[in-house]
Amino acid sequence: MELQFEEIRHDQIESGKSENKAIRKLKRSPYPAFVGQALYLAARLRVRQWDQALERVEEVQTKILLEFVHHARNTLFGRRHGFASIRTYEDYASRVPLGNYDSFAPAFEAMRAGERGILIPEPVKYFGNSSGTSSQGRSKFLPISERQIAYQRGSAADALFRYLVARRVRDFTDGYTLGLFPPTTMRREGPVFITTNPSLQSVRMPLLTKPVQLPFKKIREIANYDEKLDQIVEHYMDYDVRAVAGTTCWFSILFDKLIQAARRRGLRARTVSDIWPNLEVLLGGGVSAGPYIPVIRERMGREFTLVDTYNATEGGIYAVSDHSGERGMLMIPDRGVFFEFVPIDQPSDLESLGSGAKRVPLWGVEKDRLYAIYVTTPSGLYGYRLGDLVRFPSIRPLRIEFAGRFSGCLSTTQELTTHLEIERAVEYALSKHPARTVDYGCAADVGVDGTAKSRYVLFVEFDGPPPSLQGFIEAFDEKLREQNRVYREHREREVAILPPELVVLPKGSVERFLREVGRGNVQTKFPRIIDDHRKEILRAYVAQSKS
Repeated sequence: MELQFEEIRHDQIESGKSENKAIRKLKRSPYPAFVGQALYLAARLRVRQWDQALERVEEVQTKILLEFVHHARNTLFGRRHGFASIRTYEDYASRVPLGNYDSFAPAFEAMRAGERGILIPEPVKYFGNSSGTSSQGRSKFLPISERQIAYQRGSAADALFRYLVARRVRDFTDGYTLGLFPPTTMRREGPVFITTNPSLQSVRMPLLTKPVQLPFKKIREIANYDEKLDQIVEHYMDYDVRAVAGTTCWFSILFDKLIQAARRRGLRARTVSDIWPNLEVLLGGGVSAGPYIPVIRERMGREFTLVDTYNATEGGIYAVSDHSGERGMLMIPDRGVFFEFVPIDQPSDLESLGSGAKRVPLWGVEKDRLYAIYVTTPSGLYGYRLGDLVRFPSIRPLRIEFAGRFSGCLSTTQELTTHLEIERAVEYALSKHPARTVDYGCAADVGVDGTAKSRYVLFVEFDGPPPSLQGFIEAFDEKLREQNRVYREHREREVAILPPELVVLPKGSVERFLREVGRGNVQTKFPRIIDDHRKEILRAYVAQSKS
């Protein structure tokens, strides 16, 4: 049954400055004002509790760990590692080895087949199809238990609560939150459902939030991203949208479509503020926000608050923006994830990490040191390696920042393309269009030609005559689509990722790069994943060769 909404004019909204305010109306939320006041009070209480947990990190984290160990003491994994007699973190670290997806894969497969008592005693109904891949290039299917879902709902609320308290927002529920998430796909596979973590969270959101969550079911279930965004802007242009949530890279794409749709209606909309005047907060995450901020600010037409998050299918949200203006995101130590870290002093250390590596709990980390992050979760992950590298720019309070991936990756829209996928795509292109390469690597451009879209840039130095360049890059793109689900979805109809660019490097470029960037170090390798700084170095080589 469709809800009835109060309609209000833009000039009745606090911050409205639209040229169309004499004729446009916005649909308000069905909630009375006291709901927003109650939410603000709840947020203040939770933020106070959160800050206290950050003062007692060792106590809080140890309690979480021992709760997980006690719960799983009679499982196959728990018996094998002596969970029944674990009393301290030191006991745990000495008995439970560090692991990764490949080491846990047999247990995950058994759980997907319906077996109980493997990693946790209860059956697991949902498995999240992570956007990353294992070290062997396989898709990852991670268990998501009911206890993890409950914790994730709490950490998602934390991201909003910290914002409400920092900005003293008491009327948040007067409007709507628009979510840019995948459709709530649930593929039945025997006794379990295969889904994605964002899809699962949208299905299991608290009932209180559903009346003010957009889009409604019919549009939310559209699988094609381009079509979904078109439907969103057409149907919700006249809603009082207060917040937009999703992966950061999608915000500008949505805003471009919104402004275009408004102009088709004859509205004199220069920016998003002319259409959604009360939109002040974006709840993002998934990719580094830095490259997208200038584009978003231009589309918004004014300053805004970005609530950034550090999250993963393995446990949910680990940290969020604290609006302090300082580097990094504030850790959430009491929402059902136990954290460990292994110091990384040399890049070569990444390949030699094993069960004997030095392990540091959250309360023992050092400021600005590089770490590999491991987690223990209520879904049965124990000392599990995420593949992320992190630093702590602040210890009191604990503030974390993402520093990269083990193997390096490209991720403009959370596709997490690995070096292995790049190598396979180039090998496939070479099989279709034979040639010899000196070396190659891949970078990404964000905000191509003034849009919010991105594209991959493949740098190749050929040894001898190059192949058909157009055919080569098309084959490269084809193989990436085949391997990477998220890349494929976001390349469809060029909704977020444009066709890749092939840059042929002048003869001698690889040698020059290794000499200049590696400073004579014979162990320096031409990178498969190229960061923005090195991308500009290689583009300069091309430009110099043409001058």
